[in-house]
Amino acid sequence: MIQSFLSNVSISALLLSITMTLLFAGGMFLSLVLAGSKLTKQNKAQVLYDTLRQRTITKIKFYQRAWKVEWFDNFEMWLMVIGNGLKPKYDPYTFLICSVSFGLCVLIYFFKVTASFLLAGTCGIVACVFPFVLIYVKFLGVASATRKVFLPFVDAYTQTYLDYDRIVTLAFKEIGDRCPVEMRSVINYINLCIADSTVPFDKSIYKFAEILNFGWAHDFVSIVISGKSGEYKSIEGALNNLSVSLWAAKSVDMERNSTIKVVIMFMILLTLVSFGIMNLNMEFLKEAKQIYFATPEGINFLTISVIILTVSFLGAIIWSKKGDRL
Repeated sequence: MIQSFLSNVSISALLLSITMTLLFAGGMFLSLVLAGSKLTKQNKAQVLYDTLRQRTITKIKFYQRAWKVEWFDNFEMWLMVIGNGLKPKYDPYTFLICSVSFGLCVLIYFFKVTASFLLAGTCGIVACVFPFVLIYVKFLGVASATRKVFLPFVDAYTQTYLDYDRIVTLAFKEIGDRCPVEMRSVINYINLCIADSTVPFDKSIYKFAEILNFGWAHDFVSIVISGKSGEYKSIEGALNNLSVSLWAAKSVDMERNSTIKVVIMFMILLTLVSFGIMNLNMEFLKEAKQIYFATPEGINFLTISVIILTVSFLGAIIWSKKGDRL
């Protein structure tokens, strides 16, 4: 016999459980932020935090080299880019701990509600990964905004390159107010990479193309590297030709952006229609409300549906912000 979930669990208890879960995750985040930034060096808690942080990051770097996966380095780059380019938006280690803690809280909560370890584990993994996905979406938003101002950036860089004796690294450093606002966090980050003497110039400048992630940026990087290596005495002509090509490509990208907006609107409409159909079903079939919210099968169905809609919507946003678009 199927027991009624609503008859066994009151709404107030359900809301209290959700509130306690959110408070626990928020408290964990606040505690780690305070431990990472507010405590003095003389405090034992700060020493313990720094030691644990350093050991964990060292292990992460070790497994990255062993598995040839640079996800933590990329994550640090995302946080730098969505910040001001000089320091990360959030501390990567603190963010990692909070995401894992939130995922565990969601796993425990959904296991109590659904009594299904498979479904609870899926929700826990989604909850753990979801903050990273949001950071990635924000990073893609910044990258998309930089691609839109790439043409004026190339013109500004060319002028700065000529004003500062055709030195490619100095042009990055001195571009200043000529650089579009949307591009400044990326340029700040690239300048930090260039200033790091332990990292070769080619690898540092390739991060610029990696962030923007489209063909024109790779062409720009190739031109800059050729100027730095002395392959060409002046790269002014190549930069001007790149600007001309960007002007020609802008009309094509405007049509592509309109298609992307249609896809985003379709995903929003699909989400609204899904909830509308469920509400309409409950209006005509009174038993549907109990099936959806008072049985394990209904709760599992709703959970899976929300996960699918969320993943689809985020996937559409990620797809719309990637690719060779100006």
